Amino acid sequence: MIIDFTVKNFRSIKNEQLFSMYADKKPKHHAGNISYIDKSIGILKTAAIYGSNASGKSNLIMAFEALRELVIESGDWKDGDEIDCYHPYLLSKSTSTQPTEFELEFFVKNNRYRYFIEFNSESILFEKLDIFLTSRPTNLFTRTADDWKNVKFSDAYKGGKKQIAFFKNNSYLSKAGNTPDSPEMARDVFNYFRKNTETLLRDQSLNIIDWELDTYTKAAVNHFLTEADFGINKFEIEKREVPKNLPFPASMPDDLRKALLNDLSKKECFYHESDDGELIRFTSNMESTGTNRLFKMLPIFIEVLKDGSVLFIDEIESSFHPHLAELLIKIFNDAVVNVNNAQLIFTTHDLSLMSSTLLRKDQIYLTEKTVENGSEYRCLEDFDSSLKDNSPFSKWYNEGKLGGIPKINYLEITSKIKEVLNNA
Repeated sequence: MIIDFTVKNFRSIKNEQLFSMYADKKPKHHAGNISYIDKSIGILKTAAIYGSNASGKSNLIMAFEALRELVIESGDWKDGDEIDCYHPYLLSKSTSTQPTEFELEFFVKNNRYRYFIEFNSESILFEKLDIFLTSRPTNLFTRTADDWKNVKFSDAYKGGKKQIAFFKNNSYLSKAGNTPDSPEMARDVFNYFRKNTETLLRDQSLNIIDWELDTYTKAAVNHFLTEADFGINKFEIEKREVPKNLPFPASMPDDLRKALLNDLSKKECFYHESDDGELIRFTSNMESTGTNRLFKMLPIFIEVLKDGSVLFIDEIESSFHPHLAELLIKIFNDAVVNVNNAQLIFTTHDLSLMSSTLLRKDQIYLTEKTVENGSEYRCLEDFDSSLKDNSPFSKWYNEGKLGGIPKINYLEITSKIKEVLNNA
Protein backbone atom coordinates (compact mmCIF):
# COMPACT_ATOMS: atom_id res chain seq x y z
CA MET A 1 0.00 0.00 0.00
CA ILE A 2 1.09 3.55 -0.73
CA ILE A 3 1.39 5.89 2.24
CA ASP A 4 2.88 9.02 0.63
CA PHE A 5 3.95 10.05 -2.88
CA THR A 6 6.06 13.19 -3.27
CA VAL A 7 6.81 14.81 -6.65
CA LYS A 8 9.02 17.78 -7.56
CA ASN A 9 9.72 19.36 -10.96
CA PHE A 10 7.70 17.09 -13.23
CA ARG A 11 5.49 18.38 -16.06
CA SER A 12 3.10 20.94 -14.50
CA ILE A 13 4.38 20.21 -10.98
CA LYS A 14 7.01 22.83 -10.13
CA ASN A 15 7.38 22.84 -6.36
CA GLU A 16 7.42 19.76 -4.14
CA GLN A 17 3.93 18.31 -3.78
CA LEU A 18 2.88 15.65 -1.28
CA PHE A 19 0.02 13.29 -2.10
CA SER A 20 -0.77 11.37 1.07
CA MET A 21 -2.91 8.30 1.71
CA TYR A 22 -2.21 8.55 5.43
CA ALA A 23 -5.39 8.64 7.53
CA ASP A 24 -4.11 10.48 10.58
CA LYS A 25 -7.43 11.75 11.96
CA LYS A 26 -10.79 10.36 13.06
CA PRO A 27 -10.19 6.62 12.55
CA LYS A 28 -13.84 5.82 13.35
CA HIS A 29 -15.21 8.05 10.59
CA HIS A 30 -15.81 5.86 7.51
CA ALA A 31 -13.65 3.26 9.30
CA GLY A 32 -14.04 0.78 6.44
CA ASN A 33 -12.17 3.19 4.14
CA ILE A 34 -8.97 2.67 6.15
CA SER A 35 -6.52 -0.26 6.23
CA TYR A 36 -4.03 -1.09 8.98
CA ILE A 37 -0.98 -3.11 7.95
CA ASP A 38 0.82 -1.55 10.90
CA LYS A 39 -1.55 -0.88 13.81
CA SER A 40 -0.10 2.60 14.25
CA ILE A 41 -0.63 3.70 10.63
CA GLY A 42 -4.02 4.02 8.96
CA ILE A 43 -3.87 4.01 5.16
CA LEU A 44 -6.72 5.09 2.91
CA LYS A 45 -8.02 2.61 0.35
CA THR A 46 -9.27 5.17 -2.17
CA ALA A 47 -8.64 8.80 -3.09
CA ALA A 48 -10.20 11.18 -5.62
CA ILE A 49 -8.45 14.04 -7.43
CA TYR A 50 -10.54 16.95 -8.75
CA GLY A 51 -9.58 20.06 -10.66
CA SER A 52 -10.14 22.03 -13.83
CA ASN A 53 -8.74 20.94 -17.19
CA ALA A 54 -4.94 21.34 -17.41
CA SER A 55 -4.66 21.77 -13.63
CA GLY A 56 -2.37 18.75 -13.26
CA LYS A 57 -4.68 15.92 -12.22
CA SER A 58 -3.34 13.46 -14.80
CA ASN A 59 0.25 14.56 -14.22
CA LEU A 60 0.24 13.01 -10.76
CA ILE A 61 -0.61 9.66 -12.38
CA MET A 62 2.01 10.26 -15.08
CA ALA A 63 4.55 10.94 -12.33
CA PHE A 64 3.83 7.55 -10.81
CA GLU A 65 4.03 5.98 -14.26
CA ALA A 66 7.48 7.57 -14.69
CA LEU A 67 8.58 6.21 -11.30
CA ARG A 68 7.46 2.72 -12.35
CA GLU A 69 9.47 3.07 -15.57
CA LEU A 70 12.62 4.00 -13.64
CA VAL A 71 12.22 1.04 -11.29
CA ILE A 72 10.98 -1.62 -13.69
CA GLU A 73 12.52 -0.77 -17.06
CA SER A 74 15.62 1.39 -16.61
CA GLY A 75 17.80 -1.62 -15.78
CA ASP A 76 17.45 -2.73 -19.40
CA TRP A 77 18.48 0.61 -20.91
CA LYS A 78 21.77 0.71 -22.83
CA ASP A 79 24.68 2.99 -22.07
CA GLY A 80 23.84 6.49 -23.28
CA ASP A 81 20.10 5.93 -23.74
CA GLU A 82 18.04 8.99 -22.86
CA ILE A 83 15.86 8.88 -19.76
CA ASP A 84 12.68 9.65 -21.68
CA CYS A 85 10.47 10.11 -18.60
CA TYR A 86 12.38 13.27 -17.64
CA HIS A 87 9.89 16.13 -18.15
CA PRO A 88 10.78 19.10 -15.96
CA TYR A 89 8.60 22.15 -15.36
CA LEU A 90 9.37 24.33 -18.40
CA LEU A 91 7.70 27.61 -17.44
CA SER A 92 10.50 28.68 -15.12
CA LYS A 93 14.22 29.07 -15.78
CA SER A 94 14.85 27.86 -12.25
CA THR A 95 13.41 24.41 -13.01
CA SER A 96 13.60 23.80 -16.78
CA THR A 97 17.07 22.23 -16.58
CA GLN A 98 16.91 20.97 -12.99
CA PRO A 99 16.42 17.33 -11.90
CA THR A 100 13.08 15.69 -11.19
CA GLU A 101 12.56 14.12 -7.77
CA PHE A 102 10.20 11.33 -6.71
CA GLU A 103 9.76 9.81 -3.25
CA LEU A 104 7.42 6.98 -2.34
CA GLU A 105 6.64 5.58 1.10
CA PHE A 106 4.85 2.23 0.98
CA PHE A 107 4.34 -1.23 2.46
CA VAL A 108 5.58 -4.47 0.91
CA LYS A 109 5.09 -7.79 2.71
CA ASN A 110 4.34 -5.94 5.97
CA ASN A 111 7.62 -4.00 5.68
CA ARG A 112 7.49 -0.22 5.39
CA TYR A 113 9.91 1.29 2.86
CA ARG A 114 10.79 4.72 1.54
CA TYR A 115 12.36 5.07 -1.92
CA PHE A 116 13.82 8.30 -3.32
CA ILE A 117 15.20 8.97 -6.81
CA GLU A 118 16.52 12.13 -8.48
CA PHE A 119 17.30 12.21 -12.20
CA ASN A 120 17.65 14.23 -15.39
CA SER A 121 17.62 13.21 -19.05
CA GLU A 122 21.03 11.52 -18.83
CA SER A 123 21.62 10.19 -15.34
CA ILE A 124 20.22 8.95 -12.08
CA LEU A 125 21.81 11.57 -9.81
CA PHE A 126 20.76 10.24 -6.44
CA GLU A 127 18.91 7.17 -5.21
CA LYS A 128 18.24 5.55 -1.87
CA LEU A 129 16.03 2.97 -0.21
CA ASP A 130 15.12 3.04 3.49
CA ILE A 131 13.26 0.53 5.64
CA PHE A 132 11.41 1.27 8.88
CA LEU A 133 12.61 -1.36 11.32
CA THR A 134 11.51 0.99 14.12
CA SER A 135 9.64 4.29 14.02
CA ARG A 136 12.71 5.80 12.34
CA PRO A 137 14.02 4.84 8.88
CA THR A 138 17.14 2.73 8.42
CA ASN A 139 18.99 3.21 5.16
CA LEU A 140 19.55 0.09 3.03
CA PHE A 141 21.51 1.62 0.16
CA THR A 142 22.45 5.06 -1.13
CA ARG A 143 23.72 5.91 -4.61
CA THR A 144 25.29 9.35 -5.04
CA ALA A 145 27.38 8.98 -8.18
CA ASP A 146 27.49 7.30 -11.59
CA ASP A 147 30.13 4.81 -10.47
CA TRP A 148 28.41 1.59 -9.39
CA LYS A 149 31.38 0.77 -7.15
CA ASN A 150 30.53 3.74 -4.91
CA VAL A 151 27.03 2.69 -3.80
CA LYS A 152 26.88 2.66 0.01
CA PHE A 153 25.20 -0.29 1.74
CA SER A 154 24.14 -0.66 5.37
CA ASP A 155 24.36 -3.74 7.58
CA ALA A 156 20.54 -3.99 7.38
CA TYR A 157 20.78 -4.75 3.65
CA LYS A 158 21.37 -8.48 3.97
CA GLY A 159 21.11 -11.75 2.16
CA GLY A 160 22.74 -11.61 -1.24
CA LYS A 161 25.01 -9.88 -3.71
CA LYS A 162 24.88 -6.14 -3.09
CA GLN A 163 27.31 -4.58 -5.53
CA ILE A 164 25.85 -4.76 -9.04
CA ALA A 165 27.17 -2.95 -12.11
CA PHE A 166 24.97 -0.35 -13.79
CA PHE A 167 25.13 2.48 -16.31
CA LYS A 168 24.45 6.03 -15.18
CA ASN A 169 20.91 5.89 -16.66
CA ASN A 170 20.02 2.65 -14.81
CA SER A 171 18.50 2.81 -11.36
CA TYR A 172 20.28 0.54 -8.88
CA LEU A 173 16.92 -0.81 -7.73
CA SER A 174 16.03 -1.83 -11.29
CA LYS A 175 19.29 -3.78 -11.68
CA ALA A 176 19.29 -5.33 -8.21
CA GLY A 177 15.60 -6.17 -8.26
CA ASN A 178 15.99 -8.18 -11.45
CA THR A 179 19.11 -10.05 -10.29
CA PRO A 180 18.45 -13.52 -8.78
CA ASP A 181 21.19 -13.40 -6.14
CA SER A 182 20.60 -9.85 -4.92
CA PRO A 183 19.18 -9.21 -1.41
CA GLU A 184 15.55 -10.26 -1.06
CA MET A 185 14.54 -6.76 0.03
CA ALA A 186 15.53 -5.30 -3.34
CA ARG A 187 13.67 -8.03 -5.22
CA ASP A 188 10.57 -7.58 -3.04
CA VAL A 189 10.43 -3.84 -3.77
CA PHE A 190 11.15 -4.32 -7.49
CA ASN A 191 8.40 -6.93 -7.80
CA TYR A 192 5.99 -4.72 -5.88
CA PHE A 193 6.35 -2.06 -8.56
CA ARG A 194 6.25 -4.67 -11.34
CA LYS A 195 3.32 -6.77 -10.14
CA ASN A 196 1.32 -4.68 -7.69
CA THR A 197 1.10 -1.20 -9.19
CA GLU A 198 -0.74 -0.11 -12.35
CA THR A 199 -1.51 3.19 -14.03
CA LEU A 200 -4.34 3.65 -16.50
CA LEU A 201 -4.47 6.97 -18.33
CA ARG A 202 -7.42 8.19 -20.35
CA ASP A 203 -6.37 6.68 -23.70
CA GLN A 204 -4.64 3.58 -22.34
CA SER A 205 -5.91 0.06 -21.91
CA LEU A 206 -4.78 -2.86 -19.80
CA ASN A 207 -5.33 -6.49 -20.72
CA ILE A 208 -5.07 -9.55 -18.52
CA ILE A 209 -4.31 -12.45 -20.81
CA ASP A 210 -6.81 -15.33 -20.64
CA TRP A 211 -8.55 -13.95 -17.57
CA GLU A 212 -11.77 -15.64 -18.68
CA LEU A 213 -10.17 -19.06 -18.07
CA ASP A 214 -10.31 -18.37 -14.34
CA THR A 215 -13.71 -19.73 -13.29
CA TYR A 216 -14.14 -17.37 -10.34
CA THR A 217 -13.15 -14.23 -12.24
CA LYS A 218 -15.46 -15.11 -15.12
CA ALA A 219 -18.33 -15.73 -12.70
CA ALA A 220 -17.69 -12.41 -10.94
CA VAL A 221 -17.70 -10.48 -14.23
CA ASN A 222 -20.86 -12.27 -15.36
CA HIS A 223 -22.57 -11.50 -12.05
CA PHE A 224 -21.54 -7.85 -12.17
CA LEU A 225 -22.94 -7.39 -15.70
CA THR A 226 -26.17 -9.13 -14.73
CA GLU A 227 -26.78 -7.24 -11.49
CA ALA A 228 -25.62 -3.77 -12.62
CA ASP A 229 -28.60 -3.25 -14.94
CA PHE A 230 -26.85 -3.67 -18.29
CA GLY A 231 -29.59 -5.98 -19.52
CA ILE A 232 -26.96 -8.68 -20.05
CA ASN A 233 -27.66 -12.22 -18.89
CA LYS A 234 -24.23 -13.61 -19.65
CA PHE A 235 -21.16 -13.21 -21.83
CA GLU A 236 -19.01 -15.66 -23.76
CA ILE A 237 -15.57 -15.42 -25.36
CA GLU A 238 -15.58 -17.02 -28.80
CA LYS A 239 -12.55 -18.01 -30.86
CA ARG A 240 -11.98 -16.51 -34.28
CA GLU A 241 -9.42 -16.93 -37.04
CA VAL A 242 -6.48 -14.56 -37.02
CA PRO A 243 -5.13 -13.49 -40.42
CA LYS A 244 -1.72 -14.93 -41.15
CA ASN A 245 1.38 -12.84 -41.79
CA LEU A 246 0.14 -9.78 -39.91
CA PRO A 247 2.56 -6.85 -40.42
CA PHE A 248 4.01 -6.66 -36.92
CA PRO A 249 7.19 -4.55 -36.64
CA ALA A 250 10.35 -6.66 -36.55
CA SER A 251 11.38 -4.87 -33.35
CA MET A 252 8.20 -5.85 -31.48
CA PRO A 253 8.99 -8.00 -28.40
CA ASP A 254 7.79 -11.61 -28.61
CA ASP A 255 5.63 -11.34 -25.47
CA LEU A 256 3.81 -8.31 -26.88
CA ARG A 257 3.29 -10.04 -30.23
CA LYS A 258 1.86 -13.10 -28.48
CA ALA A 259 -0.44 -10.94 -26.35
CA LEU A 260 -1.78 -9.13 -29.42
CA LEU A 261 -2.35 -12.39 -31.31
CA ASN A 262 -4.10 -13.83 -28.28
CA ASP A 263 -6.36 -10.77 -28.10
CA LEU A 264 -7.13 -10.84 -31.83
CA SER A 265 -8.11 -14.51 -31.63
CA LYS A 266 -11.05 -13.74 -29.32
CA LYS A 267 -14.46 -12.18 -29.79
CA GLU A 268 -16.68 -11.07 -26.91
CA CYS A 269 -20.36 -11.88 -27.18
CA PHE A 270 -23.13 -10.76 -24.85
CA TYR A 271 -26.54 -12.38 -24.44
CA HIS A 272 -29.68 -10.34 -23.83
CA GLU A 273 -33.09 -11.77 -23.01
CA SER A 274 -35.83 -11.06 -25.54
CA ASP A 275 -39.47 -10.35 -24.66
CA ASP A 276 -40.28 -14.06 -25.05
CA GLY A 277 -37.41 -15.21 -22.82
CA GLU A 278 -34.97 -16.20 -25.58
CA LEU A 279 -31.30 -15.26 -25.21
CA ILE A 280 -30.17 -13.14 -28.17
CA ARG A 281 -26.47 -12.92 -29.02
CA PHE A 282 -24.92 -9.45 -29.39
CA THR A 283 -21.34 -8.87 -30.56
CA SER A 284 -19.26 -6.19 -28.84
CA ASN A 285 -19.80 -3.64 -31.63
CA MET A 286 -23.53 -3.82 -30.87
CA GLU A 287 -22.98 -2.80 -27.25
CA SER A 288 -22.47 0.73 -25.90
CA THR A 289 -19.06 2.28 -25.39
CA GLY A 290 -19.66 2.21 -21.64
CA THR A 291 -20.48 -1.50 -21.63
CA ASN A 292 -17.36 -2.34 -23.64
CA ARG A 293 -15.12 -0.18 -21.47
CA LEU A 294 -16.48 -1.63 -18.24
CA PHE A 295 -16.15 -5.17 -19.61
CA LYS A 296 -12.47 -4.50 -20.40
CA MET A 297 -11.86 -3.00 -16.96
CA LEU A 298 -13.73 -5.39 -14.68
CA PRO A 299 -11.05 -8.14 -14.83
CA ILE A 300 -8.45 -5.50 -13.96
CA PHE A 301 -10.41 -4.32 -10.92
CA ILE A 302 -10.87 -7.92 -9.78
CA GLU A 303 -7.17 -8.69 -10.29
CA VAL A 304 -6.16 -5.58 -8.31
CA LEU A 305 -8.47 -6.57 -5.45
CA LYS A 306 -7.22 -10.15 -5.55
CA ASP A 307 -3.52 -9.17 -5.48
CA GLY A 308 -3.82 -6.22 -3.09
CA SER A 309 -2.40 -3.90 -5.75
CA VAL A 310 -2.52 -0.15 -6.35
CA LEU A 311 -4.41 1.17 -9.38
CA PHE A 312 -4.16 4.78 -10.58
CA ILE A 313 -6.92 5.53 -13.07
CA ASP A 314 -7.57 8.73 -15.01
CA GLU A 315 -11.19 9.91 -15.35
CA ILE A 316 -12.85 6.94 -13.70
CA GLU A 317 -16.31 8.10 -14.71
CA SER A 318 -15.52 8.24 -18.44
CA SER A 319 -18.24 6.30 -20.31
CA PHE A 320 -19.74 5.15 -16.99
CA HIS A 321 -22.95 6.20 -15.33
CA PRO A 322 -22.02 7.96 -12.05
CA HIS A 323 -23.70 5.19 -10.05
CA LEU A 324 -21.34 2.61 -11.56
CA ALA A 325 -18.26 4.68 -10.73
CA GLU A 326 -19.63 5.05 -7.20
CA LEU A 327 -20.17 1.28 -7.01
CA LEU A 328 -16.52 0.60 -7.91
CA ILE A 329 -15.32 3.04 -5.24
CA LYS A 330 -17.60 1.45 -2.65
CA ILE A 331 -16.19 -1.98 -3.48
CA PHE A 332 -12.64 -0.79 -2.76
CA ASN A 333 -13.77 0.90 0.46
CA ASP A 334 -15.64 -2.21 1.64
CA ALA A 335 -13.62 -3.95 4.37
CA VAL A 336 -15.46 -7.23 3.72
CA VAL A 337 -14.60 -7.25 -0.01
CA ASN A 338 -11.22 -5.50 -0.09
CA VAL A 339 -9.48 -7.85 2.32
CA ASN A 340 -6.05 -7.63 0.62
CA ASN A 341 -5.59 -3.88 1.08
CA ALA A 342 -5.90 -2.86 -2.58
CA GLN A 343 -5.93 0.87 -3.36
CA LEU A 344 -7.77 2.89 -6.00
CA ILE A 345 -6.56 6.42 -6.78
CA PHE A 346 -8.50 8.22 -9.49
CA THR A 347 -9.08 11.56 -11.17
CA THR A 348 -12.60 12.69 -11.94
CA HIS A 349 -14.86 15.60 -12.84
CA ASP A 350 -17.95 13.85 -11.47
CA LEU A 351 -19.29 15.93 -8.59
CA SER A 352 -21.69 13.20 -7.50
CA LEU A 353 -18.65 11.23 -6.26
CA MET A 354 -17.56 14.16 -4.07
CA SER A 355 -19.85 13.09 -1.28
CA SER A 356 -19.35 12.88 2.47
CA THR A 357 -21.42 9.68 2.42
CA LEU A 358 -18.82 8.00 0.18
CA LEU A 359 -15.46 9.57 1.01
CA ARG A 360 -13.68 11.18 3.94
CA LYS A 361 -12.23 14.68 3.64
CA ASP A 362 -8.70 13.26 3.48
CA GLN A 363 -9.72 11.12 0.49
CA ILE A 364 -10.47 14.15 -1.72
CA TYR A 365 -7.77 16.30 -3.35
CA LEU A 366 -8.23 19.48 -5.38
CA THR A 367 -5.69 20.67 -7.96
CA GLU A 368 -4.99 24.21 -9.08
CA LYS A 369 -2.23 25.56 -11.32
CA THR A 370 -0.56 28.94 -11.63
CA VAL A 371 2.45 29.99 -13.69
CA GLU A 372 4.24 31.05 -10.50
CA ASN A 373 3.76 27.81 -8.54
CA GLY A 374 2.72 25.14 -11.05
CA SER A 375 0.23 22.48 -9.98
CA GLU A 376 -0.66 22.32 -6.32
CA TYR A 377 -2.60 19.49 -4.65
CA ARG A 378 -4.67 20.35 -1.62
CA CYS A 379 -6.57 17.85 0.51
CA LEU A 380 -10.00 18.79 1.88
CA GLU A 381 -8.68 17.85 5.30
CA ASP A 382 -6.40 20.89 5.09
CA PHE A 383 -9.25 23.38 4.71
CA ASP A 384 -10.41 25.46 7.66
CA SER A 385 -12.69 24.05 10.32
CA SER A 386 -15.84 25.37 8.61
CA LEU A 387 -15.65 22.34 6.29
CA LYS A 388 -17.12 19.56 8.41
CA ASP A 389 -17.10 15.80 7.82
CA ASN A 390 -20.74 15.98 6.77
CA SER A 391 -20.53 19.23 4.78
CA PRO A 392 -21.90 19.24 1.21
CA PHE A 393 -18.47 18.93 -0.42
CA SER A 394 -19.67 19.02 -4.01
CA LYS A 395 -21.97 22.02 -3.43
CA TRP A 396 -19.22 24.10 -1.87
CA TYR A 397 -16.79 23.04 -4.60
CA ASN A 398 -19.28 23.88 -7.37
CA GLU A 399 -19.86 27.30 -5.80
CA GLY A 400 -16.13 28.00 -5.90
CA LYS A 401 -15.66 28.04 -2.12
CA LEU A 402 -12.92 25.39 -2.25
CA GLY A 403 -11.12 26.44 -5.45
CA GLY A 404 -10.06 23.93 -8.08
CA ILE A 405 -12.63 25.03 -10.70
CA PRO A 406 -11.93 26.76 -14.03
CA LYS A 407 -11.99 30.56 -14.10
CA ILE A 408 -14.10 31.30 -17.17
CA ASN A 409 -14.64 34.82 -18.57
CA TYR A 410 -17.87 34.33 -20.47
CA LEU A 411 -18.16 37.88 -21.83
CA GLU A 412 -14.60 37.92 -23.16
CA ILE A 413 -15.03 34.54 -24.85
CA THR A 414 -18.38 35.33 -26.44
CA SER A 415 -17.28 38.76 -27.64
CA LYS A 416 -14.46 37.20 -29.64
CA ILE A 417 -16.76 34.53 -31.06
CA LYS A 418 -19.25 37.24 -32.14
CA GLU A 419 -16.38 39.16 -33.76
CA VAL A 420 -15.46 36.09 -35.81
CA LEU A 421 -19.10 35.49 -36.82
CA ASN A 422 -19.66 39.12 -37.79
CA ASN A 423 -16.60 39.07 -40.05
CA ALA A 424 -17.25 35.67 -41.58
